[in-house]
Amino acid sequence: MSHPSPPRTLVVDAADEGVFRPLNGVGGVPGPVAGHPQFPDMTPLWREAGVTVVRSFDWVSRLDTRNNPTSLFPDWSADVDDPASYNFAATDQWVEAVHAAGAEVMFTIASSIPQNKLPTDDLEVYGRVVEHIVRHYSRGWADGPTKPVRLYEFGDQPDFGPLHFAGRPEEFFAMYRAFCEAVQRVDETLTVGGPAIAFPLEADSPYREGFLRFVRENDLPLHFFSFLWFTDGSRDPLDYRYVSERLREVLDRHGFTETELTLCYWNYLAVPSSSAPPAEKGAFQVATAIHLQDTVIDHAFFFRADSGIDPHYGFVDPGGVGDVEGRPDERSRALALAGRAMRGRRLAAQGGDESGLACIAGREDTVVRVLVSNYVAPDSALAPRDEDRFTFRIPIGEQRIELGLTLPPQRPELASAGATSARIEIHGLPWNDGDVAVTRTTLDGGVHGPVRARVSAAGDLVVDDVDLPPQSAVLVEVRAAG
Repeated sequence: MSHPSPPRTLVVDAADEGVFRPLNGVGGVPGPVAGHPQFPDMTPLWREAGVTVVRSFDWVSRLDTRNNPTSLFPDWSADVDDPASYNFAATDQWVEAVHAAGAEVMFTIASSIPQNKLPTDDLEVYGRVVEHIVRHYSRGWADGPTKPVRLYEFGDQPDFGPLHFAGRPEEFFAMYRAFCEAVQRVDETLTVGGPAIAFPLEADSPYREGFLRFVRENDLPLHFFSFLWFTDGSRDPLDYRYVSERLREVLDRHGFTETELTLCYWNYLAVPSSSAPPAEKGAFQVATAIHLQDTVIDHAFFFRADSGIDPHYGFVDPGGVGDVEGRPDERSRALALAGRAMRGRRLAAQGGDESGLACIAGREDTVVRVLVSNYVAPDSALAPRDEDRFTFRIPIGEQRIELGLTLPPQRPELASAGATSARIEIHGLPWNDGDVAVTRTTLDGGVHGPVRARVSAAGDLVVDDVDLPPQSAVLVEVRAAG
């Protein structure tokens, strides 16, 4: 006969303050615009989650390298210097929507994947077009947005087999140089980086070491190095720690000690054939958001913080949140809970583990927040691997593209320790010998409270009986009375 596990004791020191890393970025389409009414408005969720920066890659208007009516520059025979040659309308509306939601834009320059993956035919013209796009979004050329965009990324998964770049690495590198020169002609203080590699653990690859060598040899700027990671092959929230440490070593070894590390996509699953219940995905999201705070990653973007409707591939991406109408589920609530919890000053918190039960705490003005997730990895992730390799197949129309990537070593600690409840001890509260209001918000949308509680004369408070079933998360908020 099995017995319930004893409550996990989590201890928070409200007097021991630190800082949160700026990792609350997202990728996704902000909402409907003229000509594209199918996208639900995600900006209310982004505001609730405190999103700080949005990556533009999944927006409809990309810079294609061939004639394309939806491209930012639709006709490559047009006058490069004429504002009428550009297709800014939808993207302008999305930039304004992101800015209105209180976030910045990281503008990604990439072709219209999957429709076209070819390199440019003319580097000189390509660079001039990029310059005008940057001038529009950073300097207001051709009635550009009032608030300037300051962050520019080049490329998107050039190492993703034949799916994202159908040229030679040298052609990609030359386009990066043209991109950098174009941005610098507009404003040398703008931030640039790339190349958003898909397989960051592949050693000595053209788009990792090869790209870094090219940048170094040509004295080009690289303010951030971007990469992506999904856990289809491991289901482990701590993959990000391992992957980022390996990449940090690579950057430092090549002399890029000042180059920041940007996780430009992260989520539980990315392969279209992968699946998991929304509660499992949501618990993973919260656990990962917590663990990311203790990595060497400088910036991170959850992908994708929209309904998953993909205007380019014509399917609903499994990485989306909520349903296709934008109605919330555990994934969207996970985004909101993590964003709410990691504001203000970080507080010391102990008692979590590396087996799915993650805990973090923070203080913002007159509220202390404690966020706990109980993610339980599926049995398939715990079975011993034959090798640290994951192969998968991507369906593109009638094609089936098979790819593979190196995984971090399998961790035996991933298996859940079996905790199903917690006791939260908070010490050092400034509202000693006074009343507070305690509210619990759960991943399934439940809200319990506020309930009045008393802080001891020493500044201590205990929150007992915090229910943590498998694949759950709870945000406990303690507010000063009044």
